[in-house]
Amino acid sequence: MAASPTLAMNEAVARRRAEGRRTLHLGFGEAMFPLHPALRVALAEALESTGYAPVAGVPKLREAIAGYITRTRGVECSAQQVVVGPGSKPLIYALLQALDGDVLVPRPSWVSYAPQARLAGRSVSAVATDPVDHQRLTPDALADAASRARAAGGNPRILVVNSPGNPTGGMFAREDVAAITAWARAAGVTIISDEIYAELAHGWRSHVSPASLYPEGSIVTGGLSKGFSAGGWRLGYAILPAGERGEQLGRAVRALASEIWSAASTPIEEAASAAFTPNPDVEAYLRRAARLHGHVTHALYRTLRELAIACPKPAGGFYLYPDFAAWRAPLARLGVTTSPQLAQYLLDRWELATLPGTAFGEEPETLRLRLATSMLYGPAAQSDLWQLLARTDDLPPPGTSDEPLPLSLPELTQVQQRWNEIIADWNARK
Repeated sequence: MAASPTLAMNEAVARRRAEGRRTLHLGFGEAMFPLHPALRVALAEALESTGYAPVAGVPKLREAIAGYITRTRGVECSAQQVVVGPGSKPLIYALLQALDGDVLVPRPSWVSYAPQARLAGRSVSAVATDPVDHQRLTPDALADAASRARAAGGNPRILVVNSPGNPTGGMFAREDVAAITAWARAAGVTIISDEIYAELAHGWRSHVSPASLYPEGSIVTGGLSKGFSAGGWRLGYAILPAGERGEQLGRAVRALASEIWSAASTPIEEAASAAFTPNPDVEAYLRRAARLHGHVTHALYRTLRELAIACPKPAGGFYLYPDFAAWRAPLARLGVTTSPQLAQYLLDRWELATLPGTAFGEEPETLRLRLATSMLYGPAAQSDLWQLLARTDDLPPPGTSDEPLPLSLPELTQVQQRWNEIIADWNARK
């Protein structure tokens, strides 16, 4: 197996910058805002908690997460349904090990779903997404993918979805969630709903969890890395269904966890309770972070749109998924016919780091790239970032206005200028 493309690109950019190159980084999605003081204080107070935590997580944290999910997702949840781990990534892998059946994943989808499923010994079948937004799934597409999987000898029983999504930045509309969950219930398919970006919905479309409509067959995963800007804390959770089936799955996941990671870090677990306990100041932080990520992402989206680059409108997180098929001929004359070649060309010729569509399950000749805007805040001091976050209270919801972003972000401006230069060069080659 190859290394995760996102981590590999982040390390490549770090090496280039260490060599003195001024590489613009759109290749890695890491929330970079300062940690909320409530979490900083909570971690300082928990430093003496050096004993092993229970495998499923400390009771206080599980209670806090259950209350948080009930408040924010409209999903009734108890602490007994919560399993905590060192990030949502290993929890998704444990779920793929514990559940029965093979796996359906959208195309495109996050880089680790398919490799994790294969590591768990499951076959993987791609589900076609709407060609306009590359996020939307339909019952027809799901049924077609399941039929193909069964014809190949598979047993598709698990569907992994991610909304808001990576790489698309898209988010399911309520009617889409209703259609997906109705199909899954009728087909006997369990949904793993990766909601790691749920806190970062931009505001023009509401986030709807599949578990709110299909509680008996949906598992929700999430964590601190995106909305709370605490990826390095490595704290994630899984919300299992209520009832006997959920209890059985919980026993299996805890058994796996006990042999692999034992427990998440105890000081981190103790401190993380502050993130999920009702606190108006923390809630304001989440709202402002979502709005700032949204405005920066929409600012780059407007640039792409003005350049006639096809790109779905983002609804959450900090990603864009543009399609450069309109420049296939001039790119071919440059020796670029695949998305990996396109990403390498942009890195070598234009010092612009992106990720190719192949990292997300696309065919090589598909000229789509994922752009992440989360690292365009530059080397700003924490005080500057706090001021940026505070100023978002005066801005309309992202995606509701075409007005220029009234914030000074030099790296965003450089990226916008770079895309103008790139497209002007390609247009001249037509």
